Amino acid sequence: MLTVPVQKKFSTNATVTALSSGRELSFGQEDGRLVIGESEFKISRISSMFEFPNGVLLVGTIDGLYTYHNSEQSGFKEYETGVEKIIGNLDTAVIIDGLGRASVINPNGDVWDVNESSVLYTAVGKSVAIATESGAVSCYSHHGEKLWERPQRGDVGERITAIGWNDEVLVVAREGHGLVPGEEEALEVEFWTNGNLERRFDVRRRVISIDGPWMGLDMGGIMFLDAVVAELEHPVNTILNYGEYCLASCWFHLHKIEKDGIKWSVETQGMVEYVSSDSEGKSVLIGGSDQNDFTESEPVVLIDATVEAVPVVEESSSLDDWGEAPAIEIDAQELYGNEISIEDLAGISLGKQPDQSGLLDALNDEINSEQPLEDEEDLMLALSLDADEIIAPTANAGGDQFVQSSDDGTAIITLDGSETIDTQERVISWSWVDDSGREISDSKIVKVRLPIGLHRLELRIKDKDDRWSSDSVSIRIE
Repeated sequence: MLTVPVQKKFSTNATVTALSSGRELSFGQEDGRLVIGESEFKISRISSMFEFPNGVLLVGTIDGLYTYHNSEQSGFKEYETGVEKIIGNLDTAVIIDGLGRASVINPNGDVWDVNESSVLYTAVGKSVAIATESGAVSCYSHHGEKLWERPQRGDVGERITAIGWNDEVLVVAREGHGLVPGEEEALEVEFWTNGNLERRFDVRRRVISIDGPWMGLDMGGIMFLDAVVAELEHPVNTILNYGEYCLASCWFHLHKIEKDGIKWSVETQGMVEYVSSDSEGKSVLIGGSDQNDFTESEPVVLIDATVEAVPVVEESSSLDDWGEAPAIEIDAQELYGNEISIEDLAGISLGKQPDQSGLLDALNDEINSEQPLEDEEDLMLALSLDADEIIAPTANAGGDQFVQSSDDGTAIITLDGSETIDTQERVISWSWVDDSGREISDSKIVKVRLPIGLHRLELRIKDKDDRWSSDSVSIRIE
């Protein structure tokens, strides 16, 4: 196994929520601590960051949008529901507020509102692509003018799971809701050029991240165009395209993937939730939490993805020493000597009969036996069932929710998978994951605290045959 060395670790004192690898290496925390190079600021809780090529840094918070230049604050724009996400590329960025509304901004601070709501995904490339919760995908100019809209498929709707640009081609990953049989249930990827559908193919697995020709899969794995080139065990939430290779975040690792598989992996102390890189991959920042409330916050890690990989050095431990310990030599007399008799070991003195009352009492105890089935009809019915007939369970995450937040800007939500169909009691695991693929609970019913904004949570169940079923729920907190 190969890896690349960590160049530097930046200490944190709270959970990291945003990164930026630009002119200055920057990161933000949930407590409002903002680090830009050697400078520090204290603002409200940070949600996202993006830096334009001219060095203007956008910082989204629960209060609004801060701008910084040359490590000094240069502006602030209030957002009533806060800034949820900032997605950018070169001189264009898209801001998503807490209600899922989008606006386009450039380095000069010019802002154009986009007539979209409940925005789920945004990709900035040749134009600005926006996917909404309803399944609509539209493209806008860098000045907020609508260019074209992808027609939705199926009478029962669909869900967009990821969008991204591959040069001038918009790549759209979608899934049907599966309410009726037919092609609309398929998990598919589509390629669009200037509003025209060029190609569509069935991937059979959910795509959750796209950048260039690279795609990350929900159940683990990396695709290059329509071919799976690497298998991973966890969701691939972030893909960074570098042409002949990509960087992919998965669980506690950042992987370098080429067309012939994994080249190296860097393991971090926290789950890789945020990755930011310069255009060449020389400065790659990695951040995330280990999801353990009893440990200190994990550092932000800096690596250079262009350096030569080296073998992973396995640290020795006391377990390793056991295999190298010398054999203990002992002769037969010492091992089987008769200094201690069997009677002594059993606590029995010679010439004296042992007390067998306890043994006799045990033998005289009434033996409990299983009672046979009283109802022979039930037994015959059970024997007559076809053992090969298996009814697979179907996940049910419950209905969508709309909740008013409390004074602290959060709300407690109950996630309930009790309506899951499991007639043969085949479910062996439950998993609730957020829209980044991070598991938040392994219980059927759980209460979570969510901030203001639109959240999409997914219930995943696995049965005895390792087959998965999933269902999602949208929760809006105002």
